[in-house]
Amino acid sequence: MIFNKLVSMLFLSLMMFLTGCASTGEKSNITSIEDVNVDTLKENSGTYVGDNSKVSAILQELPGGETIQEIDLSGEMVKVTYGKEGSLSQNDVDEFWFDGNHADKKNFYYNAIYLTLLVPNAQEYHFQIDESLVSVSRDKMVKNLQDEFEEFPTGEAIWDKKAVSEFIDEHNGKLTEMATKYQTFFE
Repeated sequence: MIFNKLVSMLFLSLMMFLTGCASTGEKSNITSIEDVNVDTLKENSGTYVGDNSKVSAILQELPGGETIQEIDLSGEMVKVTYGKEGSLSQNDVDEFWFDGNHADKKNFYYNAIYLTLLVPNAQEYHFQIDESLVSVSRDKMVKNLQDEFEEFPTGEAIWDKKAVSEFIDEHNGKLTEMATKYQTFFE
């Protein structure tokens, strides 16, 4: 009788362990807005759109960076195409970008906000995954950000790493809110 109880307990413990391992493995390894390390982003403040490696580093740190298929920096624009990349499954990519809550648009606007702050000479931002596309000009992004923040860095201040860093530190929460409520602020 004790042997049966011991085997049952061992079996139950093993099942719970395996279930727990399976549950933790379901989370995608794709960076979301909540996962972004803004301190790492701020290090690349003042990047020129022609600096492929720095722009690429910024994009890799932003939401969906692990799903970048192509980056085009021609004509002072940042054009990014996302999709299945590397060891990610198509299901992981689809669940991340198309969660039913407009994650694609939220992530695209979040990325545009930070590119506006970090890559001051980019004139346009284009983000696409499958048929979902956001194209927005720098002028529109700057106007919307200036409407929201009186102290938005302009002119030479946008190239000043310290000024941009302080702005991000002070307004990171509001910048995230603007991206997640993009309909109110950008459309």
